[in-house]
Amino acid sequence: MSVILSKNPADVLDYDVRFYRWLSEGDTVSEATATITGDSAVIDEVEVAEQTVKVWISGGTVGETYHVTVTATTQQGRVKEVCFDLKIKGC
Repeated sequence: MSVILSKNPADVLDYDVRFYRWLSEGDTVSEATATITGDSAVIDEVEVAEQTVKVWISGGTVGETYHVTVTATTQQGRVKEVCFDLKIKGC
């Protein structure tokens, strides 16, 4: 089942992706990337904090749904990809 989140086009919001379920003891996320489909919603920043990746997203067109893919690499060499959909809604 796919996760569907929502935002308004004017919002600049952060979305946390937690990787703790896939990490072994002592492992942490060391780097991450994020991509989004389309061209009117934008990933502004990707932050890494031990077991969580925070993705900041702005823009989007009302009625459109964008697919976000977050890929994390851990200190011990694991690579995990997590996806969610982002629906743009009006006020």
